[in-house]
Amino acid sequence: MSRLIAASRAGLGRRRRLLAGPVAVLAIGLVSFGFFAGFSGTSSATQPIVTQQKSVLEEGQYLFDEHCSSCHGAAGVGSTRAPSLIHAGAAAADFYLVTGRMPLNAAGQQAMQHTPFFNSHEIEALVSYVADLPRIHSTFPGPAIPSILPLCSANTKAAAANPNCVTLSYGQQTYALNCAQCHQIGGAGGILANGMIVPSLKSAPPLVVAEAMRVGPQPMPRFGTGQLDEKQLSAVVHYVQYLHSPENRGGLPISGFGPVAEGFVGILVGFGLLLFVARMIGTRG
Repeated sequence: MSRLIAASRAGLGRRRRLLAGPVAVLAIGLVSFGFFAGFSGTSSATQPIVTQQKSVLEEGQYLFDEHCSSCHGAAGVGSTRAPSLIHAGAAAADFYLVTGRMPLNAAGQQAMQHTPFFNSHEIEALVSYVADLPRIHSTFPGPAIPSILPLCSANTKAAAANPNCVTLSYGQQTYALNCAQCHQIGGAGGILANGMIVPSLKSAPPLVVAEAMRVGPQPMPRFGTGQLDEKQLSAVVHYVQYLHSPENRGGLPISGFGPVAEGFVGILVGFGLLLFVARMIGTRG
């Protein structure tokens, strides 16, 4: 029995001696790490790091290189995947970024409205950089962010002649001639024959409407100052805001889809009632 106890104690001693080396190395490593960490912390406290903030253009270039250049090319020269942005202008950059249409999930698809990928500060930086591309390439600038004239206080002939404001009636006329064919008279939107989607205008902010007319996002045509001047553009913008909650002067609005949908419902209901009345008269005869 005593021999077993002695052997057991001898084995335990050997195991302790084997573990002593690794434990000592680990302890020395922990002490060294704590010493150097404390030393480096003291050094950084006595010598603070000086950071240099980027300018708006520098930040815009950084964001563009990180998120846009893979499709639009370095400095916006374009590529086989996406067009050049040299003449896009601030209006196009702001429109596509604020509405979340850019960046696209896949090249070649229609740019639809989504939650913006960038925050407001990043959008400002990217818009500034895209607007500065013509200077970098020594060429003419693209469309600037448009200004919107205020709505006249009275919808009269005298107010309509005022060059500093616009009327809703003028906006309705301009919208009917240039926009209603695709967006419907009530701004409900639709689908074109080639499968392109025309978005609804029921919640479009004023500046987004103005920028869209100057930019012409596919499949919408681009309305330059030669097609729609500042007053016509501003009138359409205010009329679109009116379409968000228009006055219904009688009848059912039917979601504001316009005369085609209203005519279809009128014919369907009208002929249905006529058929019902004709059947009732026939059974009595």
